[in-house]
Amino acid sequence: MPTGLVEYSTATLSDGMQKLGLTNRVLGPEIRPLIPFTKLVGTAVTVKLAASNEPASYSRLLGQAFVAGLEVASPILVLECPRDLIGATVVGSGGAHVLRNQFGFAGCVIDGFLRDTDDLKRMGFQVFSRAIHPEYRFGIMRGVSLNEPVTIGGVIIGAGDVIVGDNDGVVAIPRDELGRVVAAANEILKQEEEILREIDSGTPYLEVLKRVQPEAFQGED
Repeated sequence: MPTGLVEYSTATLSDGMQKLGLTNRVLGPEIRPLIPFTKLVGTAVTVKLAASNEPASYSRLLGQAFVAGLEVASPILVLECPRDLIGATVVGSGGAHVLRNQFGFAGCVIDGFLRDTDDLKRMGFQVFSRAIHPEYRFGIMRGVSLNEPVTIGGVIIGAGDVIVGDNDGVVAIPRDELGRVVAAANEILKQEEEILREIDSGTPYLEVLKRVQPEAFQGED
């Protein structure tokens, strides 16, 4: 993971992926940060849970996921669970304490419910989730898979994918494409800096735009 990845906004990384033709890598706008304007960058450790029709537990699978985080840089728990099942709240202050202090997790991304938000904010433990709800009901979910693809906010995320979250939202960069995405993002930033520099020096905006986006002026006299 590049040292400076935390300096890139999700908007710039999204633009870079679009430039490369990597589509559907931006999580839906319903996945929002617990702590506003606080960055989250790391490597996905993926877990999938499902509703259970009989009493079940996912504790062992989740424990295995915690241990799996020791094998990657800046692990982030990426958790798919029943999004509409009230009481299916997985992450709270206790779990977050263990995740961070014993296994080094940077945070979580959850397509489901979060609770203990006051405590999590005091801890500075960043979580992106679909919703917040205080109830936890034991036995209503079962473990399905560890480090297999999951769907979060409409995006398929694999184990090892790079997660970047900020106040705009979350992007998931395929692990094999990280170098190309960073290079594309750098090209975009360089072009934006050049455009702003020209405008600040007095060059008319439309003149600059015509040079950098000539396709926008096709068909005009």
